[in-house]
Amino acid sequence: MTEDEYTPIGWQGIFARVPRDWKLGAVGGDQKAGYLRIDDERMPRLQIKWVPSRIDLTRKRDEYIKKLGGKRRRPTGIEVDTKARFMGGRTKPDKDFQTFAWRGAQNGLGLLWNCETCGRGLIAQVTWPQDERMSDVAREVLASIEDHDEGGWRTWALDGMAFLAPSGYELGKWRWLTGYLEFNLAQKRRTLKVARWGIVSRILGKHTLREWYEAENWRRRDVRFQTREMEIKGHEGLAVWGEVKDLRVRGRAVLERLVGRKPVTQFAGCVWHCPESNRLYLVETLDAGEGALLEGVVGAVLCHPEEEA
Repeated sequence: MTEDEYTPIGWQGIFARVPRDWKLGAVGGDQKAGYLRIDDERMPRLQIKWVPSRIDLTRKRDEYIKKLGGKRRRPTGIEVDTKARFMGGRTKPDKDFQTFAWRGAQNGLGLLWNCETCGRGLIAQVTWPQDERMSDVAREVLASIEDHDEGGWRTWALDGMAFLAPSGYELGKWRWLTGYLEFNLAQKRRTLKVARWGIVSRILGKHTLREWYEAENWRRRDVRFQTREMEIKGHEGLAVWGEVKDLRVRGRAVLERLVGRKPVTQFAGCVWHCPESNRLYLVETLDAGEGALLEGVVGAVLCHPEEEA
């Protein structure tokens, strides 16, 4: 497969590049410990499990291999190669890892590691039916896995949308519906919302971006906002900014101004229409950084595949 046939997946500090027709199947846990499964229309393809501390690689590998046969009493015909090497040490210099492979009704490649950088233990596998030739793709996917942030930023990516958020921001509510994807992250009183709508004509109808946004948000109780049309990421867009209406937050901001510190929160946002993907994107922040968070997140949003190049 060529590079442009892959898309990023980013979740709780876990990152991988997978074929574009693989989609989220299941997810659970948090940044410390969790599970991520990526499927295609036939079956689960990539599974990743992470834990907050080191694991006994050989023992976990043997336990994992034992489970491959299920609970059947008869031989399953699975052939396991614990010496399979499909990833060199230079590929992951900060990892202590083991790899293995198996063949049977389903074939697969497995990977276990302890990360010296973040301290997490990780187990991953890619599986495919015996009638498919997937070993090269499986190697590419497993080699692409990372398990910690880079440069103070964490990648969040799902269903073709990707963005960066500061490492300290933790995931709260998120929604993934037909035609809609939304992430809400927070660090203390600072918040970040990133959302995407599909099929713009159905969302906007005959309305402009400004008319649509104002109609969707005029009942908001948390902020009092203004809007201005402007170009964002080379697309038709809308800038949004305003005041926080929550009296507790505003009271803290006034108090901090009185003692010579900057206000805690400022509301700002951007909305834009990406014609290449035929989707709407939104980023909203409550932040004390005078727009630095908003600018950084908007600049890193992947709104159409060509931006991956």
